[in-house]
Amino acid sequence: MSTRILAGRYELLERIGDGGMAVVYKARCKLLNRFVAIKILKPDYIKDVKFIENFRKESQAAASLSHPNIVGVYDVGREGSINYIVMELIEGKVLSDVIREEAPIDYMRAIEITKQLASALSLAHKNQIIHRDVKPLNILIAQDGTPKITDFGIAKAVNAVTLIGAEGTIMGSVHYFSPEQARGAYVDERSDIYSLGIVLYEMLTGRVPFDGDNPVNVALMHVNDEMVPPSKLAEGIPPRLEQIVMKATDKLQVNRFKSADEMLEALNNLEFVTSIVGDAAVGGIRRQVIAPQAQDRQADSGEDGKEDGGEKETGEKEATGKMGKKDKKGKPKVKFNKLKLLAVVLALLCGVPASILLASFIAGGGAEEVQEILVPYVVGLSYDRAKEELNDLGLDIQVGDEVISSEYEEGKVVSQDPQFETSVKEGMIVTVNISKGTRAGTVPKITGIPYEDALFMIQKYGFQAGPKVTRKDSAPKGIVISQTPEAGEEAKPGTTINYVVSEGKAEEETMMPALVGKDMEEAKEELEKAGLKLGEPEFEKSEEHEKDIVMWQQYPAGNALAKGATVKLKVSAGNEPEEPSEPVSVSLEINYSDFVDNQVFFLTVTVSDEDGARNLFTEQQRIKDNMGETVTFTGKGTGTVTVIIDGQAVIKRNVNFDTGEID
Repeated sequence: MSTRILAGRYELLERIGDGGMAVVYKARCKLLNRFVAIKILKPDYIKDVKFIENFRKESQAAASLSHPNIVGVYDVGREGSINYIVMELIEGKVLSDVIREEAPIDYMRAIEITKQLASALSLAHKNQIIHRDVKPLNILIAQDGTPKITDFGIAKAVNAVTLIGAEGTIMGSVHYFSPEQARGAYVDERSDIYSLGIVLYEMLTGRVPFDGDNPVNVALMHVNDEMVPPSKLAEGIPPRLEQIVMKATDKLQVNRFKSADEMLEALNNLEFVTSIVGDAAVGGIRRQVIAPQAQDRQADSGEDGKEDGGEKETGEKEATGKMGKKDKKGKPKVKFNKLKLLAVVLALLCGVPASILLASFIAGGGAEEVQEILVPYVVGLSYDRAKEELNDLGLDIQVGDEVISSEYEEGKVVSQDPQFETSVKEGMIVTVNISKGTRAGTVPKITGIPYEDALFMIQKYGFQAGPKVTRKDSAPKGIVISQTPEAGEEAKPGTTINYVVSEGKAEEETMMPALVGKDMEEAKEELEKAGLKLGEPEFEKSEEHEKDIVMWQQYPAGNALAKGATVKLKVSAGNEPEEPSEPVSVSLEINYSDFVDNQVFFLTVTVSDEDGARNLFTEQQRIKDNMGETVTFTGKGTGTVTVIIDGQAVIKRNVNFDTGEID
């Protein structure tokens, strides 16, 4: 491609991706001399002024997120008709390609990927940013196996009800839509949790739960159809993991995990139990990866598994069984696994049922002669714990470098080589880099730990603790849920670190009942049963509904609301005839410069009178340079006229339509 320089500093090198809304280029930042990825919006979207404005705002908000599992946003800009985002360049694969090539994915690997994604969403949600489009196409898998979410800016800018692309094709998002997104209802962080549950489902089974040729039909499936449990499509999925998937993808928001942290905790608990009692005891089957060298050896030996003129390899394994290698006299040697023995002791102390303990011991108690070993994930463990896990698998360990890290405490493993689930031979050396903590002037991470521990960390690193601020949160009471400055930032000794501490679970939630079509008194009783309050009802004349029948409710049925919330209703006032009166025309002058900052804005004018409310026009685009306009309207009796610019009411006047006067 011909060389193009954006903003005088970004040299476009090659096209590396093409999505529904944008094209991605590899580029070099001439100012900082580093490679970056630049996402450029397609021409179809540059004419939509509202979209571009939302796109810029959300991209700038996403740029404030710093997390190892979120693709970093470095810059957002526009040059001529080109709108672009400058992002961290990730060398690796898109998760959708990984699923297509490898699914069904080993459930422990799927858990690890999902945990990291949940951690990333947790940070975004705590910063009041909802992704709205979590899907494999928006998840990159780096070469070291780290998953990273991207497209926070584009996801928010796109209208949630847009199901069909410019060429009439199904947008990938529809397969991961939450029911509330499909209905066009209220979207919160639990919508991201639903989509993440669908991604986990697809990793475990190799397919999405709902599919079809018509995107609208697929969206309706999310709303109405029951999801086939993943264990019906793929073997070896632990029942508890299936429960996590089904809870994350419940059609009712109130029944899902209340936060990404809660889902992360459930996955952590399952992973811990699996590490103690083994895969068989939790009902899981690990999908082993066969190294290319091993595949070549199998191919050379023939389809029946025999070596040239020798007996079957499987027969030899059956002869040795679970007892391990034979000694010189032909007797099997018993090789005890220290981690398994520890698991037995822990299980007995923790009261694990004997059946589970026995199953796990039988499933993995012995040492089988294995030529190829999958490297375990030891990042985040202490050196001693990592050494124990590696040695138990027949692998050795050595320390590489001691590195500065704000994410991992001093003495913990920061990275490993070979990477997680690499297939290696017994005796292979795994090199680990060890954290030496943060250097002087680096803000420590205090989120996710108890308040008292956070104070100790702040003082230990030479900073001052700000006043204690608390708020309701899904995190346990006393846990720090946010901090300023963020972990890893540079600050002078003595700088004040502010933080917010959880007061415990947020307000109890309830579900909005269906009230439309019910009598006013019956609707009031339904609200009281649900723990909700009735606001001042609004009565309107209606030809379709009898008097005192509910015609409209503020929140759709099935939405999750905080108990004690107030709900507005519109109620029929009947249809008694009235003497008609001649409408009177009224004019209102609107001066743009009094209310508008943006050159391009959207104008709505609403009029209400004795016949009800109506819009003269809705969200019509205007140019500030046109100075202003005069709107003329008619009505009956008394009412109001309201001028709304970019969603904000800037003028509201009382009108007497009988006299034509405006207050």
